[in-house]
Amino acid sequence: MDHNNKSERELIEHFKQREETLLHTDFTQFPKQLDDFLHPELFEISPIGSYTSRSEIVSWLLAKSPTQRWSLSQFKVVTLATNTMLVCYQANSINNGRIKETGSLRSSIWCFYNHQWRLQFHQATKN
Repeated sequence: MDHNNKSERELIEHFKQREETLLHTDFTQFPKQLDDFLHPELFEISPIGSYTSRSEIVSWLLAKSPTQRWSLSQFKVVTLATNTMLVCYQANSINNGRIKETGSLRSSIWCFYNHQWRLQFHQATKN
């Protein structure tokens, strides 16, 4: 993907869609689809400050409620290298049609790997 020719708005929309797909898709029927989103070396720093492995993240993505929805806003996308993007945003859960006031600030590093953008790092900080 040649992101050099994309506007900031296009980059934000592209990565917002990738983040929403991970959060909103029920991968239980096709768990191998996660490989299209997750880098082999993926890890996370959780809201409580612990490291989470790729396998733990996959387990969470497969176990999460398929009806849970999130509101993602305040996106920022920064190019770190030709094939590496930093994506920062606010995430708030939606319960009974209402967006929860408190949520988390999130940052993700996406790398272009094997012809696709894949999540390599993620961190969530409660706010």
